[in-house]
Amino acid sequence: MKHSVLIIIAAALIGAFCQTQIQAADPAPWKVVSRENIASVWSGNPVQFAFVQKEGQLFIGFYSGEDKSMVIGQKRLPDGDWKFKKLDTKIGWDSHNYITIAFDRDNCLHVCGNMHCVPMIYYRSAQPLDIESLEPINCMTAAGTTMEELRQARENRVTYPSFMSSVDGALVFTYRDGASGNGSQLWNVYDPDSKTWKRFLDAPMFDGLGKCNAYFKGPVKGPDGWYHIAWVWRDTPDCATNHDLSYIRSRDLIHWETSQGAPLTLPVTERTGEVVAPLKNGEGLFNPLVQIGFDTQNRVVLTYTRYDENKNNQIMQARLENGVWKYYQTTDWTHSWVFSGGGCIPGELSFSAVRSENGKLYQSWNRKYEKSGDFELDAETFKPIGAAPPKSKIPAECYKVENTQENQGRKTFAMNDKTNPNRLYFFIWETLPINRDRPHNVVPQPSQLRMFVLERE
Repeated sequence: MKHSVLIIIAAALIGAFCQTQIQAADPAPWKVVSRENIASVWSGNPVQFAFVQKEGQLFIGFYSGEDKSMVIGQKRLPDGDWKFKKLDTKIGWDSHNYITIAFDRDNCLHVCGNMHCVPMIYYRSAQPLDIESLEPINCMTAAGTTMEELRQARENRVTYPSFMSSVDGALVFTYRDGASGNGSQLWNVYDPDSKTWKRFLDAPMFDGLGKCNAYFKGPVKGPDGWYHIAWVWRDTPDCATNHDLSYIRSRDLIHWETSQGAPLTLPVTERTGEVVAPLKNGEGLFNPLVQIGFDTQNRVVLTYTRYDENKNNQIMQARLENGVWKYYQTTDWTHSWVFSGGGCIPGELSFSAVRSENGKLYQSWNRKYEKSGDFELDAETFKPIGAAPPKSKIPAECYKVENTQENQGRKTFAMNDKTNPNRLYFFIWETLPINRDRPHNVVPQPSQLRMFVLERE
């Protein structure tokens, strides 16, 4: 049996790769204190599930291994039984169709997902913290759910749903209206008193004006107090047509400006956005591989990729220094991965944003044919100068692939317990690899979604 770790390139809003995110760099090891099989899940293609901790409970969203339906699960911590609610939407083979979950001010549950250029798929619970009361709404600002009503509200071709909070704590939702190479980014805000949505921004954040669309990362709130967004434009569904790494910032998520403080009128277009790295089509700029980090002086750093003169992929850094972007090449790799085409692309590279810890600068990356790991960078040149301090490792037994189907890979998610910094919830399931959103030639066998509870030794 061939077991492989999947590198997933899915969407700008959910990040480029399936990586385990663990807070704190405490080297104290983890130990497994319990394990449970949660449910049988879909394993035909990798797609991100949802995991949220709220008010002493876990809420999860996944696709059933029985019939591919979206399922929401709920468990009271630490020892409650799982409850499940099956929703009336089923996944196909598209790895864009992740699930996202959020809660409003009154702790009512909001669920979106299974969307790639399709009409809005949206559920809301009638009661707080209660999956049984989830109901299909399937529109937000639209007057109803007919195709004409959805079209007029720009909710008929939805992709990349994402929930976030406004500065004052309101529930905000953003999504792409349109398609790859021809789309706009819309933002809504929820009123829990009237239980209605309206536009958060009077105009789209980005508008390709029928010629392109923006794939963006963020907003990321930095230690400087600003919200930062970086993006690339794409002209067609072919990922080789990415170009022009760009940037904006805001104090309140409503009023946006350039790095020099020039105010911008929304929507941002190709002509009005601030271009940081003016790369052209086919020069190695890849929309999932854009990260926003901060250096030891809290200056914003955009990490991206480009080809060198030999078509080798290199990690590049753009740092804002006294109002001017300065550029640095971190790697000197000698292997070329030339990407193109549409659908979710099998990847050969992933990396984190740069991060500052105790006055030093670090970054991790994973490269198929080059050295991978977590590295300390020179704070001025961004060149690797050594290994980063070791972090707590997840026990090997948590990563074991148990599905007997050939060519299984792993998807994982780690969540720190909000009430106990020495406890971690680690989720894992197996799936066949990315196939550019096309069916595999084999019948997928369901796998088990498993949860490990880990504590510090």
